[in-house]
Amino acid sequence: MPLHSLQSLRAVAALLVLAAHASQIDSRFFSAPVSSGQWILGFAGVDLFFVISGFVMVYITHNKPRGDAHFIGRFAYARFTRIYPVYWFFTALALAAYIAIPGALNRDLADLQIWQSFTLWPIEGDLPVLHVGWTLTHEIYFYLAFTLFLALPERWLPALLALWGGLVIAGSVWLQGLPAIGALIVNPLTIEFILGAAAGMLICSGERRLARAALALAALWLTATAWLIWPENAEAFPAGWARVAAFGVPSMLIVYGAISLEMQGSLKPPGWLVILGDWSYALYLCHLLVLSGLVRVWVSALPDFGPMASLAFLIVAMALSIGVAGAAFRLLEFPVLKATRRLGDRLFEGPHRPRRAPAAHEDPAVQAGQTGSRDG
Repeated sequence: MPLHSLQSLRAVAALLVLAAHASQIDSRFFSAPVSSGQWILGFAGVDLFFVISGFVMVYITHNKPRGDAHFIGRFAYARFTRIYPVYWFFTALALAAYIAIPGALNRDLADLQIWQSFTLWPIEGDLPVLHVGWTLTHEIYFYLAFTLFLALPERWLPALLALWGGLVIAGSVWLQGLPAIGALIVNPLTIEFILGAAAGMLICSGERRLARAALALAALWLTATAWLIWPENAEAFPAGWARVAAFGVPSMLIVYGAISLEMQGSLKPPGWLVILGDWSYALYLCHLLVLSGLVRVWVSALPDFGPMASLAFLIVAMALSIGVAGAAFRLLEFPVLKATRRLGDRLFEGPHRPRRAPAAHEDPAVQAGQTGSRDG
């Protein structure tokens, strides 16, 4: 069953991150109505992405053949080909910008961790060449852990997730000063993936009666969070366990509530939002490059940094980023998805092999991308 609500939530998450970065791309734009204190909550889009990821992993593997090497291999192939090829393209663009225009993205070429950036290996105290890649490092960790879970019976999944969560909690509390890979393993943001997986288990079990209550609670939760954070500056955005509590928990409630309502026939997201969801991965990867280029043109052509200029920059930046994302999806991402699917068919299909696991772009959660609009 295509889940248009999930695609819509992907769109919301990407737009939130875009708005937050657009408001902070240059300190000269930090004036009302565009300032870090007002748009900081947009970074919660990352938390929503992590919860969605956990949900999708459970949903697409429900009632699939656990312990089957063919299925596990196909699953891992689908996840990694979903992340890496398009990410490599935009990372290469960012690296080219560093080489062609020194300081283009506010960092020196000598400071870049290039091989770690392309492999999404954890980087100690720094960001990848394409800054948003730090979240994909978390995603790769999630995928690796979940791939291991597929070797065991599905009935064990709740216990495995609980054990994983317990290890994360214990490690984050008692283990300090870990190297980058250790810090990744016990990072509290992993709990958001586990929360999404819990939402997936609830949906797959048929428990959808609490949808409206979950959405109402999420609204109250986020209102309280916004009231506490809104007046502050960028440094006030919560980190660690505070971030999980502030945004991970309500994101889980929203994912569970929205999908439950759609399955009950009570929710039908608008088509344009579903299409933006299809473009969400391209938007997430391209927007910092677009913003970095736009701000240089803007400040040279329009040196006025008053409130209306700040708002105009935000609107233009978001519109241009969405346009570039749409083009990148159609010209790059979708063809790459088709090519990796064909390759996967050759690698994993055979006359006597069991029915293959869905490719990344065939996830039931994003199937609308292949039947109506596009996958994002």
